[in-house]
Amino acid sequence: MDIAILGVGSLGEAVLIGLLESGMPPAQIWATAQPAERAAVLADAYGIEVGTDNASAATEADVVLVAVRPGAVEGVLDEIAPVLEGDAVVVSLAAGVPLRRIAARLPEGVTAVRAMTNVAARAREAATALTAPDGTDLTEIEDLFDRVGVTVTVEEPMMDLITAVGGSGPAFLFYLADAMTTAAVDGGMDPHAARVMVDQMLLGACLHLQSSDRPAAEILDDITTPGGTTAAALDVLNAAAVDDTVKRAVGAAARRGRDLARLTPRPASPARVRGAAPSPRPRRPRRRSPR
Repeated sequence: MDIAILGVGSLGEAVLIGLLESGMPPAQIWATAQPAERAAVLADAYGIEVGTDNASAATEADVVLVAVRPGAVEGVLDEIAPVLEGDAVVVSLAAGVPLRRIAARLPEGVTAVRAMTNVAARAREAATALTAPDGTDLTEIEDLFDRVGVTVTVEEPMMDLITAVGGSGPAFLFYLADAMTTAAVDGGMDPHAARVMVDQMLLGACLHLQSSDRPAAEILDDITTPGGTTAAALDVLNAAAVDDTVKRAVGAAARRGRDLARLTPRPASPARVRGAAPSPRPRRPRRRSPR
């Protein structure tokens, strides 16, 4: 399987690293990034071909991951549509761009998929949600994202909520980690020791939660001794209505995802490419990997 990753920013690089760490050969991955200087850095760092031409990278790709910001998705699709293989799969990693607008810019036979993943793909611990038109066989794409974590399939109306929880969710944890580390340092702890303690505490707590089939609320009750230190901390969090604040934050992120679908600029003359003639641009020599 040949993979093209278009627009390697923070998320695209996380997915790239995860795929390489999973054992995918560098020769099977093609990518783009801007500016050219960053493309060169990525090529040197990961031993893959990285350029700035999206159409060139997508040529003959079996799966194209579009990792650009939401407002740039449709422009990238217009660039690559003429060179896509007839049975290619195009996966948008962008929040808020619906399947209908992705599919409208793809040639007949090319499959449109939306994926919401997160930066934990770097450590092969991402949570990825996939959605596609009814009847789409997602086995190949599920296998691909299983390389960088766990994968679920959902109905498209759930994607905005999943974007808030799964896509933006790591930011909630990083926010907490920063606050706890800062509190430890302010209390006199060595910054390195504070970072090590907080990072390991969060990792261990997450692994404990994952290994249990009990709700988080029950586990929280188990470790909270009445009148103890944990209870004192929870009293402060409850008084500040932190649980309600988190719910409102998730809601705000989900609403923003829906807004992005409306705010994404559309070209004045959308380029419908179904049945379009092949691009006259000569293709580069390229050895295809077995499917």
